[in-house]
Amino acid sequence: MNGMKNVIICLFALVVAGSTGCGKKQKEFAQNTVAWPEGMDDHQAMIKYLAALQEEYFQQPDNRYASTLRAERMLERLQKEKGEPAVVYDVAFECLSAGKTTETIHLLEEALKQQGSDLQQEQRLQFRKLLAIAYLRYGEQQNCISNHVAQSCILPIAPEAMYTEREATIKAYDLYTELAQEDKADLTSVFLLNVAAMNLGRYPDSLPDALRIPPSAFESEVDFPYFENAAIPLHLDVISASGGAITEDFDNDGFIDIVTSSWFLDDQLHYFHNNGDGTFTEQTEAANLNGITGGLNLIHADYNNDGFRDIFILRGGWWNDYGKLPNSLLRNNGDGTFSDVTKSSGLFSLYPTQTAVFADFNNDGWLDIFVGNETRRNTEKYPCELFISNADGTFSEQAQKAGVNLPVFAKGVVAGDYDNDGWMDIAISSQGQDNFLLKNVTGEKGKPVQFKDVSKQAGIVGPVKSFPLTFLDYNNDGWEDLIIFTYDAGVSDYDNAAYLLQQPLKGEVSVLYKNNGDGTFSNLSGTSGIEVPMAAMGFNYGDVNNDGWIDLYVGTGTPEYTSLVPNKMFLNNNGSDFKDITTAGGFGHLQKGHGIGFADLDNDGDQDIYEDMGGGYQGAAFQGACYLNPGNDNAWITLMLVGTTANKDAIGARVKIVASLPDGTERSIYQTVRTGGSFGSGSMQLETGLGKAASVKEVTIQWPGGATAVYTGLPVNTYVKIEEGKAEWSKVDHSTIEWQLAPAAEMDHSMHNMH
Repeated sequence: MNGMKNVIICLFALVVAGSTGCGKKQKEFAQNTVAWPEGMDDHQAMIKYLAALQEEYFQQPDNRYASTLRAERMLERLQKEKGEPAVVYDVAFECLSAGKTTETIHLLEEALKQQGSDLQQEQRLQFRKLLAIAYLRYGEQQNCISNHVAQSCILPIAPEAMYTEREATIKAYDLYTELAQEDKADLTSVFLLNVAAMNLGRYPDSLPDALRIPPSAFESEVDFPYFENAAIPLHLDVISASGGAITEDFDNDGFIDIVTSSWFLDDQLHYFHNNGDGTFTEQTEAANLNGITGGLNLIHADYNNDGFRDIFILRGGWWNDYGKLPNSLLRNNGDGTFSDVTKSSGLFSLYPTQTAVFADFNNDGWLDIFVGNETRRNTEKYPCELFISNADGTFSEQAQKAGVNLPVFAKGVVAGDYDNDGWMDIAISSQGQDNFLLKNVTGEKGKPVQFKDVSKQAGIVGPVKSFPLTFLDYNNDGWEDLIIFTYDAGVSDYDNAAYLLQQPLKGEVSVLYKNNGDGTFSNLSGTSGIEVPMAAMGFNYGDVNNDGWIDLYVGTGTPEYTSLVPNKMFLNNNGSDFKDITTAGGFGHLQKGHGIGFADLDNDGDQDIYEDMGGGYQGAAFQGACYLNPGNDNAWITLMLVGTTANKDAIGARVKIVASLPDGTERSIYQTVRTGGSFGSGSMQLETGLGKAASVKEVTIQWPGGATAVYTGLPVNTYVKIEEGKAEWSKVDHSTIEWQLAPAAEMDHSMHNMH
C-alpha cells in the first residue's frame, strides 16, 4: 500500500479538483489567512482561533490529513461518475483513512467482482492488499476498540484478547495467506497473516511452515515482570489520534496527574486529575481547557517560576503548509485552572512543529524554549525558533542572533550539558539529513546566547531518517550520552517482519552515541541492543525495575494501517547494552505509539507508564494505555528539587547519588532533571532506582548556573525535597495509592463513531 502513496495523492487531485500535473512542483503554498480574534482575552481568542482554523484552513480537499472531508467529496463524485479502477482504489484508500472501513470493503469487493477481469495484474494486487488491510482494520475496530480488554492489540495476543467478532479477520487471514503464498518476498503480508492468526486463536499451528513466524521470535531476551494495562478501569482509555502525553503533579497535591492531546484541531485536550484514592477524574472542563484542541506533542515546565507547572502544546507537525498553526502556552493559574497566554507571552508564531524543549540556556534562572520547526523540500521555510525568557513571563525570539535558526525538518529536540561545562546544549534529529549537536558557547551570564554546530567533530551524524532522541547517562559515568532513533517509514513494515524472520534488513537502525568525555561520541551501532527495526515515534525513558540503570520505551509505527510494529521496551543491562523485554513485560502494543510519560502514579516507589496510542489518520484513533508497574524488591529514592537562584523546576540540574551496598561497596547513579525524551513528557521529580542499596551515602547536585551542593544521610524508599541554598533536606510524606480498578464490564467500549 505504501507504494501507491504518490499515486493516491495525484489521483485525488484529479477526482476532486480536476487538476493535472501529478509530480510537478507545487506553485503556490497553502496559506493560513485566518485572522486572530480581537477584542477578547488570550484564552478565549485562542479557542475561537483554533475553531476557525479547523473550518477555514485545515478542512481543505488537498490537505491529505483531512481524510473525512476528502472521503466524502470523493464518494459524492464517484456516485455521479463511473470510476476507473485507479480512481476506485483512491476513493477506497481515502475511506479507510477516514475510518469508513465498511465503505472501503464494499468498494473494493465490488470492484474486484465487477472489474476483476479488466484490472491489470499490478492493479489487482494493490486492490487485494488494500482489501486485506481493510478487513484486518475492521476486525480491530470490532474487537480491539468496541470490545476492548486490557490485553487488546498487545503482542503476542493473549487468550483473553482473542477476537469474538471474527468474520472480517477470517477474511483477512485467508487473503493474506494467498498474498504471502504468491510472493514469498512479501514479508509484510507474512507478518500480518501471523497477527491475524493470533487474533483468531490459530497461531502457530494453523500456519504453513513457510509462512509461520516462530514463537521464539517474539520471546524477550530476558525474563521480566508483566505490566498490566489498566487504562480501562482507571478511565484513562481516552480514544484519540496521534498525540502527546504528560505525567505530572499539576496541583501540588502529591499525586501525578495525566494530560493527553490529539493532533486534529477538533480533538479536545484532556486533563485527568489523580484523586489520590486509586482513581482518576477527568477535569478538562473544570480546568478551563474546553476548546483547547490539537497538538501532536506536549511538554511542560514552570516557565514563570510560580511553583506550578505549565503546559506547552506543539501543533502542525507533518502537515507541511497546512501546519501553519500556533503553539499554545497554557499558564497554570494555581487554582486548578489553566489559561492560554501564547499571544501575550510572545510565543505566537505560525510554523509547523511537534517538538520543543524547555531549558535555561543563559543560566539566568528562567526557562527558555527552543522550538524545532519543520522545513521540507516542498514547503516554505520554517526555521527553528529560540525564545529567551525576559524574566517576567514573556519571551523574545532570538534564534537568528544565537545561530540556531536552522531550516531543517526537526522531528525531535532535546537539551543537555554533554560536555559538563555548565551550559545547556541542544541536539536535533533532522529527518532526511545528518543530525545536529549545537554547543552552547555563551560562556558567561549576561551575554547573548550563542550556539556552535559541533556535530561533525563530535561524531554525531546518522541515522538520516531520524525521529525521537534523548540525552541520558546510560552507563552512569557522569557524561550525558545521546540516542537517536530511526524512522525509516518506507521499509519499516518489511524490516519488522524481516527481523523476526532473521532476514536482512533494508533500512537504517537507531544509534546509541556513547559520550567519550572529550567532546566526542562513539557510535555503538551493532553492540547497543537497540538495532531493532521499529519506526520509532514516541519515546521516553525511566527505570522500570529500580536497578539504577535507565531503560528505554519506544512508541512505534507509521500512519499506514499495515504498520503494526510492536512498541519496544529495552532494559538497560548494567550500562553495557540493552535487552529487549517487550513481550515479557507486556509492552508490545501494535497500535501507533506516540507521547509517552514515565511517573510513579501511585507513590509506591516504582515507575508506571502512560502512552498515547492513536494513529495519524482520522480513522486510526485508539485508546491510550496505562501500564502499572507490578513492583520489585529494589530500593529507591525520589528527589524533588526546587530551584531558587536556578529555575524553579531545577531543569538541567545534574545529580550524582552515591549508594552504599550491603557488602560495603558503593555505586554512583547519575540523573538529570528533565521530562525525558523528545516525544512525551514525564514527571520532573527524580524517581531513581537504587538497586540493592542499603543506604544513600551522599547526593551531589550541580544546580543550573553553577552552584554545587552535597547532602548526606538521606533515607531510601522515600520522597525527599531539596531546596537550592538550604543546607538541609526534608522528607516528604506521600501516601501510597491502592488502585480502585473497576471491572471491565462497567466500561464503555463503543466504536467511537467508526464504522
